[in-house]
Amino acid sequence: MKLRSLGCALLAAGLLASGQTATAATEAAACTWKPTALGSGTSVSAQVTATDDKGNFAGWALPNDNFGTLRRAASWTGGTFKDLGTAGTDGAVVTAENRSGAVAGTASYAMFGSGLFFEKAFKSSGGTLVPLPFPASGQYTRSAAVGITDSGDVIGVLRKQDGSGLTPVRWPAAQPGVVTPLTGVPSGVGPAAVDADGTVVFANGDLWRDGTVTHLGTLPGLKYASPDNIKNGRVVGYGVYNGKNVGVYWDQQHAAHVLPKSSYNLSNGNPGFSINAGGVITGRVDEANGGNDLAGTGYGVWDQGTFAGTFGDLKADLPVVIGDDGTAGGYRYDSATRHSTAYVWRCS
Repeated sequence: MKLRSLGCALLAAGLLASGQTATAATEAAACTWKPTALGSGTSVSAQVTATDDKGNFAGWALPNDNFGTLRRAASWTGGTFKDLGTAGTDGAVVTAENRSGAVAGTASYAMFGSGLFFEKAFKSSGGTLVPLPFPASGQYTRSAAVGITDSGDVIGVLRKQDGSGLTPVRWPAAQPGVVTPLTGVPSGVGPAAVDADGTVVFANGDLWRDGTVTHLGTLPGLKYASPDNIKNGRVVGYGVYNGKNVGVYWDQQHAAHVLPKSSYNLSNGNPGFSINAGGVITGRVDEANGGNDLAGTGYGVWDQGTFAGTFGDLKADLPVVIGDDGTAGGYRYDSATRHSTAYVWRCS
């Protein structure tokens, strides 16, 4: 039986016994990813960076190539583009979106010639981007949003002007104007991603939830493991396994698994690994399966650690997020113009 969508396959797979997961992956391998370009008004460049898991997306758009014009936060609802603005700064990028369509991100600005650079976390409220507050102490001038929970809490970091003093924090939705440090978190380590329920995975593999810290598992031969994303208690990231760059998947019991036929390249800034609530993963495939390690292109799909097939056009498609509905969002990049076009892909 051919599944109607990969999203359905993977959400169903989460309910299947382990012996049936391979069957779901086999069905998913037959999937054809159909690309659709997203309009961005008169902007010259745009990328999808977040999803509400219902087929809507957010990210950024670049109005023009003029000096001093930076990116603007953007959303696509039902495929319709909306310029969300810059939260009162020179530029803004959405980093996360929850199931209610609320976004969080980071706005930035620089004082030309001064060497000073400022970042400020924001969230959306009533269709407007609202800058999030700093503590009253005045020691921090930089903040960044990493994720937003389904309840609207924003998780991010504070820094001093020189980048030091990294402090993970939460801006609680129920207390506008308040920012609170996360208690019991690893010192000097920033959050990598935030789950819908408020679980935070840190760059060192620590999982934090309401002050309680647990740690992701490891494997013999696995080094430098680092998480990229978390969803429904499952984590995906990358590492080096017996000398090979690989993707890594951690199940809901925190056990580590190497993603077969996977690879990664951090040097070019292309998308990493993404995961949805059903356990579908997108990320780089290795060169034996059509990837290009130097260029950082060639993506694949995994079902809870089982390879399900390659993703779309191996040379052009760069998926950033995979939604719970099985729709992926990302971009294609034109090296000649140095512009990107926002895209969505649906499995059929």
